[in-house]
Amino acid sequence: MNFKKVTVKVICDAHIGVSDVEMNLISDIKCIIKIFIKDECELIAEGEDFFECFKKIRALDKSIVYYCKGAKINVLPSRMTRQMTKGLSAYETSLGEPARKENLVNIFDYEEEGLASDPIEQDEYEAKWFSSLNN
Repeated sequence: MNFKKVTVKVICDAHIGVSDVEMNLISDIKCIIKIFIKDECELIAEGEDFFECFKKIRALDKSIVYYCKGAKINVLPSRMTRQMTKGLSAYETSLGEPARKENLVNIFDYEEEGLASDPIEQDEYEAKWFSSLNN
């Protein structure tokens, strides 16, 4: 995959709409995501995988709500999903439960529950989740 485009439902400035998400795989270690908000604004981020890019884009404007799995607080990529799918797949996790194959989701699949507008919330959840596995 060098280029892929998906559409994601968003809320921006109290308006519900859809945004185009363009993903470009530049090399083994460089991915770029562009998100077009209301045909007026283009958000761009690059990183080692698409999950990292999406987190960076969400951090650029925390007022935008993305209705997809990648914005869900308990959706986390593993090292394996980052390598094998360039971060397009991640695990929908539960505290105290290890990630399992049946919990794999596409980060741009539709979701409306448990969304985090700030990616730091996902980082905080990830720390809680990891420590819940040790108990």
